[in-house]
Amino acid sequence: MISVIIPTLNEEETILDCLRSLSAQSIPRDSYEIIVVDGDSSDRTCSIAATLADQVISQKRAGIGGARGDGAAAAKGDIFVFTDADTRHPPTWLETIREKLTTSGYDVCTGPVRFYNRTLRSDIIQVWRRHYLLFHLFGFYWLIGSNAAVLKEVYFRAGGHRDISILEDYDLSRRLAATDARCIYDRSTAVFTSARRIKGILGYTGVYLTGFYHYHITRSETDLLYYPHSHEIISQRFAMPDDLRKVRQKILAAWVKMFQG
Repeated sequence: MISVIIPTLNEEETILDCLRSLSAQSIPRDSYEIIVVDGDSSDRTCSIAATLADQVISQKRAGIGGARGDGAAAAKGDIFVFTDADTRHPPTWLETIREKLTTSGYDVCTGPVRFYNRTLRSDIIQVWRRHYLLFHLFGFYWLIGSNAAVLKEVYFRAGGHRDISILEDYDLSRRLAATDARCIYDRSTAVFTSARRIKGILGYTGVYLTGFYHYHITRSETDLLYYPHSHEIISQRFAMPDDLRKVRQKILAAWVKMFQG
């Protein structure tokens, strides 16, 4: 069985389209389950989700990573598929994932994440994400949370998701790579997500630079738990002991070590 896991928080405007696309998959409906992990929504997210999901559970652990981990703990399947509430999926999405992780013998499957309501900002982000493909040359597959599938055994062997929100997908990707998991990037498993959260390129870049700083330098899980506001990013940058150039050098050194190790 396949377990599709979706974290939510006040997603009444998008969750129905997501669940409809998942309910219209080409494989039999009883061959997969849909689990919604809700982080205490104050809108109609849970009631809408209950119409199509097999389970709607309350989030217990912290962060987006914690929500995904809660879903994995409640899952019955041998394959864990992670996506987001504002994402839509082609009818053959789960069928292709199942084939790659069973017949083809891979441990991890991922694919493109595209935007269905494209903007100039989202197009820039799309181009920026293409550099992820370069990492494949070194055997590293950077999973994006809205399109990732992992065998249950491999997921738990890698330690699953940590209780963080920023870079929770990157963190899981690194630990899967450390287990020598066999990964595949299949363009036919492309999903389409919303660009609604991309408010500005500078803000988006600032969040992730700050995230990489705390991930690789301070290693502070607290600072990786909540997405900072713009003024908080500025404050954190001024508080950094080194300038941005030195931070980039340290992050690059950490990546080189990972790829060589």
